Amino acid sequence: MTPDSSHGRLRIHPNPLRMFFSAGPWVATAYLGSYLVVGTVLFGISLTALALGGSLSIIWLGLPFLVGAAGIIRGCAQFERLRALLVGIRILPAYRQVIRPGLLAQLRTRWSDPATLRDCVYLLVLFIPLLIIDTVGLAVWLGFVAMIALPLWYWSIPQTWEDTGVHDHGVIIGYLPNGPHMSDGGCGVWIGSFPAALMASAVFFVLACLAAYLVVGVARAHAGAAHNLLGLYLDPLTAARQVLDEAGPLRR
Repeated sequence: MTPDSSHGRLRIHPNPLRMFFSAGPWVATAYLGSYLVVGTVLFGISLTALALGGSLSIIWLGLPFLVGAAGIIRGCAQFERLRALLVGIRILPAYRQVIRPGLLAQLRTRWSDPATLRDCVYLLVLFIPLLIIDTVGLAVWLGFVAMIALPLWYWSIPQTWEDTGVHDHGVIIGYLPNGPHMSDGGCGVWIGSFPAALMASAVFFVLACLAAYLVVGVARAHAGAAHNLLGLYLDPLTAARQVLDEAGPLRR
């Protein structure tokens, strides 16, 4: 299954209201949120295995550790393939088989396999970029969703302005250094009543409907990277090579 066929779970609807109540944003939340934990753990395991295997490979007795490091990295990549099922993408591995006996044959086959190198790119090189975009997408989306429930909890937030001696309960959106009803020296909105909280909730509901496109788009980009790097690799020049290899009128 390719990313394009996963639209059943990460489908983008033209209607923002339908988009918000569809499964896509919530599936994307589970996929991206789990990466913040799982991806970090897999990054640490892969980096440790690669560093340990590489450092010990300078001596002959360390070569088995390098072979084991490749196996650990492949295991981490397989975990990410399984996690992609959350968004409806089935990623099939494509590793070269070791056809010759011996440690050196295993070492050569595993570390010359482009699939293993692509695993390293996904697990190690792309970890920081994916972590950043996933965190930003989730923060925006979940922040707006949380603010929809503002009428239920705005009154529980205590606010104190030491300079003016004002004490109140409510939520500040922006910056109000002189109190909830004094805009001098600041720019913000004070939500300290139920009607104000209802109006703010309506605004954040609209923003959350738009943010649903963001979180689904980030999840689709992440899943696409996983599919392209951890799945079957198709050489874009394969068709051209087949044409050149076939017998033609100019070939003798």
